[in-house]
Amino acid sequence: MAVVEGQRPSLAWLFFGWSGRVSRVPFALGWAFWLMLLSAALARIVIVPKEDPSFLLWSFVFVGVALVSTVSSVLLTVKRLHDMNLPLPLIICLFIPAISFFALFAFMVWPGTNGPNDYGSLPDRPKD
Repeated sequence: MAVVEGQRPSLAWLFFGWSGRVSRVPFALGWAFWLMLLSAALARIVIVPKEDPSFLLWSFVFVGVALVSTVSSVLLTVKRLHDMNLPLPLIICLFIPAISFFALFAFMVWPGTNGPNDYGSLPDRPKD
């Protein structure tokens, strides 16, 4: 997915692309977006009585959003690791319960590489 100079990458690349770099703000906003959708679906599950037919619908919505958000969050983290010029095996930190919160916090506050690195010349762009 080539990006013309001066043109911003698409949301599809941000959420589901794996090449390139993502800086701290888009990374945090991407995670917040998925958290908001999951929270909204979970709130509907809690509000709707179990006997109501829409309970099953909201349960499926929650599971669907959970699956899509997991894939997207992993891809966002891959691009964040690219921006920090760190190895991809560090993504395992998100799946270890004891350290996942601290790893996510570190990914959100640790600054990216200034200038070009192995994964692209500019942050928030696919690899050239």
